[in-house]
Amino acid sequence: MPARLLGALTSGRAARPPRAAVARTRVRGSQLAGLAGLCLPPCALVAAAPGLPAQVAQAEPPAVPAASLTLDVTTFNIRTAAGRDGANAWRHRKELVAETIRRIDADVLGLQEVLAEQIEYLERELPHYRWVGVDRGLNGGTGLSEATPIFYRYGEMVPIESGTFWLSDEPDRPVRGRRVSRIVTWARFHHLETGRDLHVFNTHFTLRRGPRQLRSAEQINERIARLPAGSAVIVMGDFNALAESSETWRVATRDGLRDAWVVAGERRGPPLTSNGFGPPPAGRQGRIDWILVGGPIEVPSARTVLHSVEGRWPSDHYPVAATLRIGGR
Repeated sequence: MPARLLGALTSGRAARPPRAAVARTRVRGSQLAGLAGLCLPPCALVAAAPGLPAQVAQAEPPAVPAASLTLDVTTFNIRTAAGRDGANAWRHRKELVAETIRRIDADVLGLQEVLAEQIEYLERELPHYRWVGVDRGLNGGTGLSEATPIFYRYGEMVPIESGTFWLSDEPDRPVRGRRVSRIVTWARFHHLETGRDLHVFNTHFTLRRGPRQLRSAEQINERIARLPAGSAVIVMGDFNALAESSETWRVATRDGLRDAWVVAGERRGPPLTSNGFGPPPAGRQGRIDWILVGGPIEVPSARTVLHSVEGRWPSDHYPVAATLRIGGR
């Protein structure tokens, strides 16, 4: 497997299709994601030199507040290519996955259950995106070693820093072998037009509900607590637990994160995200794929994306999309 799948990669791509009112700055070079835990930006310290008036050290003009930003984000478990899915195997639905992503047209996209061949395909099909992330087993993204990559429109934003932490007792140390821990991919993005920063986390929790899921939610909250006060935060993924009713959801939202679906001004689509490669059964509910927000973020709308072609669905999960308005600091 290509070594580049062991780290987040920003590779040269053709210019993306025109989009209204965005910066056209091109990102050059590679952005490598660290494997260590969250690396917070260093604090800037200003002090007056000996013998100089104190006002010299205070002469910098105040920072200009960043402009508000409207952003479309999506979380989408695309179902692993390693599944024994028969007529719904990856080779039969990969074009539909790419088409679905293009139709949603998100600025930031968190994917789950992604293997090397799937990333390689989506790189080719989505040239206006780049991505950051690693696979959790660090074997190049084969077998069950999924990645939880964050795809982003590189013409609009750039990852200032990014990385991975493991949902284990040693989160900053890669876990390899038979019992590979789940991971969180994170990035601090700088939006080129508005100058605004946002922190994005993407994950896929274990199926085992109980202490392991609860500890995973706590670990994410602990990382967020280290960020500067007032930071704009987006946490998304497949949490394998029901929103609004599970203990996992309560722990995830108890420290300030808000469920975008719950607080949205407008909701479209069913409150259901796992589908078994089919349409939503009448009356069935259950959201296990969430977008959570923290800090100065409003949610004008959220939706469950229902898209199929001739009875074929792109995944056994529906994508969840939200329009966010980021303001404040």
